[in-house]
Amino acid sequence: MRICDVNNFYSPTGGGVRVYHERKLEYFAERPQHAYALLVPGEREAVRRVGHALVYELPARPIGGAGYRVITSRRALARVFRDFAPDLIEIGSPYLLPWLVPAALGGRDVATVGFVHADYPGTYVEPALARLPALAALAGGLARRHMGLIYRRMSATFGASEHVLRRLGALGLDRLFHTPLGVETERFRPSRRSQATRARLGVAQGDQLILFIGRLSAEKGVDLLLAASPQIVGARRRLVIAGHGPQRARVAAVSAANPDAITLHEGPLSRDEVAELIASADLFLALGAHETFSLTTLEALACGTPVVAPAAGGAAELIDRYGGGRTFHPGDSAALAAAIDRALADPRPEPALAERIAAAHAWPAVFDRITRFYQTILDAHRARALSRLRAPAGWWPADASFF
Repeated sequence: MRICDVNNFYSPTGGGVRVYHERKLEYFAERPQHAYALLVPGEREAVRRVGHALVYELPARPIGGAGYRVITSRRALARVFRDFAPDLIEIGSPYLLPWLVPAALGGRDVATVGFVHADYPGTYVEPALARLPALAALAGGLARRHMGLIYRRMSATFGASEHVLRRLGALGLDRLFHTPLGVETERFRPSRRSQATRARLGVAQGDQLILFIGRLSAEKGVDLLLAASPQIVGARRRLVIAGHGPQRARVAAVSAANPDAITLHEGPLSRDEVAELIASADLFLALGAHETFSLTTLEALACGTPVVAPAAGGAAELIDRYGGGRTFHPGDSAALAAAIDRALADPRPEPALAERIAAAHAWPAVFDRITRFYQTILDAHRARALSRLRAPAGWWPADASFF
């Protein structure tokens, strides 16, 4: 197969989406039986080879202040598609690319797969209008109709959690594939726990370290975290917050006002530093209520670190499946504080949990599975038989053998 990925959610400083594409690039770089190309937004047009794979950087417009860019050029996409000649294209973002990709293909018959990396109606549209409930409901409904429209036009749709698949099924989509994400098993493991790291962060012997790593923005639960912080810190507890985003200045102000209890981590973190921080924590907070998977939750559980998350979305699904954490009612700061108290009083997860996650979620196994799905989709597309891909209602729990 000739497989092409394109995603406007990719950023060199991004989170789970970046990790997914970087691990996927490594996977296909070592597999000459498939041709693979990753298309990413950049400052200028360029192409480079990574093993047996290609990376095309396309000129893209900057958006926001966190290093994100958006591919808007149909012509740039068309040049890559003529050069690479894909059999199947995975589209990872829902705004412009579902319209640009078919236009750039110019009528060529190529299978397309949508990977739902963001529940944008619930994450962005409805919260932006939360003070106007009637308008929020109207806009959210229109966004969901848009979501159904764009993914219905594709050959198939991937969702990393049962939560996402149910939401897609409610939109009338039925060519759905369950594609849970993976973990770097050699990196995220309990043995990365470091007393030196805890001491460097100001955590005294016997104190508890609560960790938040993520984009510092409303959709990641930063407002909720700051509202709950007076109830969370103190009594020999330190809260460490790491990340960048629009609310970093606000987090910095709260940290400066509470230097003995709240630390805002400075500078970018390597993947090894992320793993060491997570393994060294006593509790990890994954506070986004609309996560389509929550890769950081999986990474924390693989490190043997318990997680507290809202009882909604992909993070709660992982906790429900594996244990190793507590959930709370979304949006309730008192419930968050109570869940943190309970989680810190619980015994630390057994090492067997981390071993179980490593066995189920190693990235090569994830991409073996996705590659098999690609072949199934491509075969149905070429046979003009996409109806083969339809699954009966409620099919996704039966797919739990992957875990």
